[in-house]
Amino acid sequence: MLVNHRNRSMLALVALVIGLNVCAHAAPGDSQTPATSHASEITLKGSMLCNGACLHDPKKDDHVLAIYAIDGTAEVRAEVARVMKECYPQTGLDADAAQKLLDEFSAGLKYYISPDSPALKDPKYQQKSHYCQPAQAVAVTGTVALKDGNQWITASRIEPATLNYPQQMYAPDRPFAKNDREPVILKVSDKITLKCVYVPPGKFLMGTPQYMWPFYVEEYPHAVTLTKPYYLAEIPVTQEMFEAVMRSNPSPAKGGQLPVANPRFADIEKFCRILSEKNGRRVRLPSDAEWEYAARVGTSNPSFPRKYKDQNSSGAEGLQGPAAGQEQAAQCLGALRHGQLLVGNHRRQRHVQCPPQRDRSALSPAARGRPQPPPAQRTRHRQ
Repeated sequence: MLVNHRNRSMLALVALVIGLNVCAHAAPGDSQTPATSHASEITLKGSMLCNGACLHDPKKDDHVLAIYAIDGTAEVRAEVARVMKECYPQTGLDADAAQKLLDEFSAGLKYYISPDSPALKDPKYQQKSHYCQPAQAVAVTGTVALKDGNQWITASRIEPATLNYPQQMYAPDRPFAKNDREPVILKVSDKITLKCVYVPPGKFLMGTPQYMWPFYVEEYPHAVTLTKPYYLAEIPVTQEMFEAVMRSNPSPAKGGQLPVANPRFADIEKFCRILSEKNGRRVRLPSDAEWEYAARVGTSNPSFPRKYKDQNSSGAEGLQGPAAGQEQAAQCLGALRHGQLLVGNHRRQRHVQCPPQRDRSALSPAARGRPQPPPAQRTRHRQ
């Protein structure tokens, strides 16, 4: 999904709107079919998470730990290479290709960790709430057995590990089509303008694939279709812009070209309303889907944090300095989620289509690693 930046809430994204299938994988099951075991131990490296986080509607027996292997044995490396060659186009992943890639990882590289594993006797693995915990980058050592078509590993040891995914997954996201539309220029004041770039309609796999680390259960991958194009601000709303409109600056670290930080939601709404009246266009906050689709330039490539480390709108010095890649803000994940707005002539969510999602109301969005919209944005569905 998307990037593990923990920054303060900033003024949400600006875009001009003109006009988002849940993956489910087979549960381990309770079949009594004997397991086919391999006596010698192997070590698997990958992302370990609760199997329940891989299912649309997990049942009680589905909550066992599993690992999506990315390295460890020659066989695993060969399977990863095959999957990448057959399922990862050089041009990047669209929604269907991303789902196929996830399905292939689940079919050949997912190992269930046997609940009676010696390694799970460690108190830290005895908790019953691992479903809600983020995935862990680990090396699991144990013996593998095949049972009912699923691969199981009886773990003797589980240790932290550094994961290295195929280099192609770390490549920068590139849009599938060239953007030749003229930008929309919003007038902020007599001397200040804000450039908004065109985002075409399309479909993408929103969230984070389970084979990826980091992964948080709130980021369950699902296909989303945006049926209308819109325009998104190219850079975050700066303190200079906010102060020109609101005559105030709530940011703790001052700097005219830094993103505005810590505005009240009521002030964000007022800022949008004033820009709407000044430009004759509806200025509003974007939905999560509208922002993520634009931030990933319409692709469904895995969003590893390292891909976006130079595009963090809080800069290398935190909020003390501007980001080097701020001019590419429309393609950026990270703190930028809080730095832009949305402008449009239709109500939010009306042009976003997605299948029914699992009930995640009990999960705290703030627990996941990616940046979050301001609290009020998560609870209100405004125009």
